[in-house]
Amino acid sequence: MDFIQILDAPIRPGGLVEWIPAVAGGLGSWRRDDRETSHNHEEHLRSAFEYRARTHREGGRESWLGLSVEFDEPMSVPSVRAAVAAYINRHEVLRSHVVLKADHDANYLTERYTTAPETVQLKMARIGWYTETPLLLEQIAGSFDRATAPLHWPAYRFATVARPNSFTLLFAADHSLVDGYSLVTAHHELSELYRAARDRRPAQLESSGSYLDFSDAQRREAEAADIDHPAAQTWAHFVQRFNNQMPANPLLNPSAKVASPSSLRDLRPGVVTADDAPPMPVQPSRTALLLDEAAAVRFEDFCAASGASLVGGLLGALAVAFREACGADEFAVVMPRHTRTDRTWLHSLGWFVGLAPMVIDVSDDPTLAVAACRSTAELTNSRHGADLPFLRVADLIGVTGSPHMVFSYMDTRASPKSDIGDAGAARVLRSHSYADDEVYVWANRTPGGLRMHARYPATGAENVPTFLDDFASLLARTANGR
Repeated sequence: MDFIQILDAPIRPGGLVEWIPAVAGGLGSWRRDDRETSHNHEEHLRSAFEYRARTHREGGRESWLGLSVEFDEPMSVPSVRAAVAAYINRHEVLRSHVVLKADHDANYLTERYTTAPETVQLKMARIGWYTETPLLLEQIAGSFDRATAPLHWPAYRFATVARPNSFTLLFAADHSLVDGYSLVTAHHELSELYRAARDRRPAQLESSGSYLDFSDAQRREAEAADIDHPAAQTWAHFVQRFNNQMPANPLLNPSAKVASPSSLRDLRPGVVTADDAPPMPVQPSRTALLLDEAAAVRFEDFCAASGASLVGGLLGALAVAFREACGADEFAVVMPRHTRTDRTWLHSLGWFVGLAPMVIDVSDDPTLAVAACRSTAELTNSRHGADLPFLRVADLIGVTGSPHMVFSYMDTRASPKSDIGDAGAARVLRSHSYADDEVYVWANRTPGGLRMHARYPATGAENVPTFLDDFASLLARTANGR
């Protein structure tokens, strides 16, 4: 399944309708929920709160994830309404809202409110008929940008684009509500809920645990952890190598950056200043099928013969390409790792992600086989880094900042109907981003092979395209036995 920036989505023109969730009486009719907020969610809200205080604008457009699902049949309006309502009822995180409060000493408090199933209604807003895809995507992107601001409910939006004999169903949500695995699963769930409503039968879906229950349990466990926790120790050892801060990314040229608003303003919640920094350009992105299924299998065989895992092989290839692109002696990277450690959360909508830091030695110009083995060992050594949310780790070890080099891996082959999605029936979407100091690379193993998606700064990143080219070329040569 492709994972692409919204403005690159190949959505055919048609009649655009937005489906807007609402609850009678607004948040005043919701109940106070004592379940704790996850650290991931709180950290995300802090960032949005500080952005709003600094700029007098909402923060949402840089952090939403979404999905488009294609249906090869005329759209049934009642069935879409029923499917979307059922999806909201199924996932409690879509019927909950966290209010963030802060005092002048920068102390944060969170309050959660929740509404019961069947209380969310959908307002159908007909936007208009579009005959050109670029104009359609601009409208959808702008709407999703505004609708997913995390400090408000709902921080998500559904839309449909209908044509005489087909339609596209779209869903976007702030990152605090979803992660990549959530959206891979959402393809099957939304398709099944629509067809069940159309055929007037019960939907055939496995049960789904509530992310609110997970958040509460994870929060309480994390708050009980101390500096001796394996996650805190893993991160402490990592940042100690870089003067107790996040390592810089030598692929990037700091002198060529556009000044970031966050680097120019006091971020304390009590400080409200106008944002007169120059607007930052949108990050370029790249999407490619690196290896088809046959080549991906051959690369997996190479990794196994080398004593490495597939993920280790991919990290090893990135490390070798990194060395070639910038001459660095080590490849420092942060890797998101899912925290769906129990089957209860397998089909849950939420942000089930921890972060694990790694450093791979490439000072001796290793072969890919050697780099893959080192990376595989480092995956094992660093795995505990994701056992605590990073906000809690940061509190424990006193580190600030965010990663500048991130690699994410997902294997979607076991997901329901993943072969259909991979053939073009669904795509994971993401908002455009403006960060000037981070490089993200996603690798997805799908039924059709191995896909890469990447984004990087618009300025000061001249080495990144070469790095990505070298990575792709190394994989292709290895899979072809060269």
